[in-house]
Amino acid sequence: MAAAVNARQSLQDEASCSICLEYFNDPVTIDCGHNFCRACIAQCWEGPATAASCPQCRATFPQRNLRPNRQLANVVEIAKQLHLQSTKDAGAGRACEKHQEALKLFCQDDQSPICVVCDRSKEHRAHTVVPAEEAAQEYKGQIRSRLEMLKKEMEGIAALKLNGEITSQELLVLTHYERKKILSEFEKLHMFLEEKELLLLAQLEVLDKEILKRQDEYATRLTQEISRLGTLISEIEGKCRQPASEFLQVRLCERYPRALSRHVPGSLLLKSKFTVHPNVTLDPDTAHPHLILSEDRKSVRWGPAQRDVPNNFRRFDPVPCVLGCEGFASGRHCWEVEVDGSSWAVGVARESVRRKGGVSLEPEEGIWAMGQLNPIQYVALTSPWTSLPPDRRPRKIRVALDYERGQVAFFDADNQAPIFTFPPASFTGERIRPWLWVRGGSQLSLCH
Repeated sequence: MAAAVNARQSLQDEASCSICLEYFNDPVTIDCGHNFCRACIAQCWEGPATAASCPQCRATFPQRNLRPNRQLANVVEIAKQLHLQSTKDAGAGRACEKHQEALKLFCQDDQSPICVVCDRSKEHRAHTVVPAEEAAQEYKGQIRSRLEMLKKEMEGIAALKLNGEITSQELLVLTHYERKKILSEFEKLHMFLEEKELLLLAQLEVLDKEILKRQDEYATRLTQEISRLGTLISEIEGKCRQPASEFLQVRLCERYPRALSRHVPGSLLLKSKFTVHPNVTLDPDTAHPHLILSEDRKSVRWGPAQRDVPNNFRRFDPVPCVLGCEGFASGRHCWEVEVDGSSWAVGVARESVRRKGGVSLEPEEGIWAMGQLNPIQYVALTSPWTSLPPDRRPRKIRVALDYERGQVAFFDADNQAPIFTFPPASFTGERIRPWLWVRGGSQLSLCH
């Protein structure tokens, strides 16, 4: 086999022009007996028709004689066919279109496979040429390295996607969270707990109806109060239009004591008798790990990275809340909060409010608050939420707590206009503390 290969290589060398290193094309013989392509020797002999020399042996001749060598041309054709057949017999796959040789080499300059004849040609003579198999292994190594990088990049993106998936249902399922949590928990239990699951779901349905009923009753009471006040206003205005002799016979304060003491339901006018707390501060032990408190503990904002803080039982997680340090178990109290942003809520919470896992922002959970939980919803966190008028969006809010009446109210601190009053609740002797919720780029600051 080696002798046959050497013979084919020798035949290829004899059938190749020493100038272009390719198979002879229209071979001619000069006076010294060497053979060249007609075009190659003509190019070498360009110039005046004087003595010429052989490009191979350097012999000189007085005349430029070119004799066609048809026998050599036939040998060239036979050599081409033999090489073509040997390439096919060896199963070498693709062959050089120009020389019909196996593409066993790789030109790194041109980034293309070539044959051994191409390697010896002028086109590739000065180029860096390596075996095709070696080049393939090198590029396969580069591809494998890049593939590993792509896999790591994909894994990193997948990890970012997993870490960045904060539940988008937080704003949509607040009133249904307990129901969904129970369903999720009972799916993991055995069949013998099915009866208990159905019972708890039924209780939640009853609770929803009770909440809606209380909301309707409260709205009805407000309507009745408005109607009653309208009637009183009309009657008092009529008395004011009476002649002085008749007007002075009626002691308005005795006849209309309730009408002259307040003009809205609840005890909103009692806010002027509240104890103002300008030095309310925030409790860092209750702050969610993403919340950043100022040095004086008077303001809070959402941080991009989670802080390295102890995971104590008092800290809110995952709901981004923080409690005030002060707590109240009696009396009337108020404080003011400056708001900045579109994801915030302010109010009060029971001392025993749940800190871990899902926390429903509603009175049933022990939270009485109002705020802007997203750019388009400005609400009081009743159950269900109560939308507030767009024109009641102050930058400074007064939070008022009447402990004995179980009442929480909110006012525009700049003009004392009422914003919202929760229905009376029973605090049952438990301490009530200031409560703040903040997300995104919002910031809340307790006023001095």
